[in-house]
Amino acid sequence: MADTYNVLIFTCYGGCATGVAVSKACIRIWEENPDNVKIGCLPAVIVPWKFKEIVKNSKMRILIDACAIKCGKKLFEREGMSVDRYIELTSFLGVRKKKKLPVRDLEERIYSVIQKEVQALLSRAG
Repeated sequence: MADTYNVLIFTCYGGCATGVAVSKACIRIWEENPDNVKIGCLPAVIVPWKFKEIVKNSKMRILIDACAIKCGKKLFEREGMSVDRYIELTSFLGVRKKKKLPVRDLEERIYSVIQKEVQALLSRAG
């Protein structure tokens, strides 16, 4: 990551309906904001030089966990990576984790939640 990004998005890309939907939403948001938003590699936070690069090159970070297991949050806490916004989607949306592909309605709900949070962070970034 050579450029500085206003918002760096991390998500678990989990193998469930919410995980697939958040993956699609993050890609869509990056496509809509290519100069201000980037998707970060969640496992890269354990690599010391990547950790430093992530901190140096991102003004703000958002972490999205697809379910209540909170894998991303646990990894960030273990590594000492801070975030400006955290969302755990199954609790936030009041849905159950389903190990299948998402329906379109769930995809749109998740996109809307993440897009709203990213836009709020971007407005803070100025």
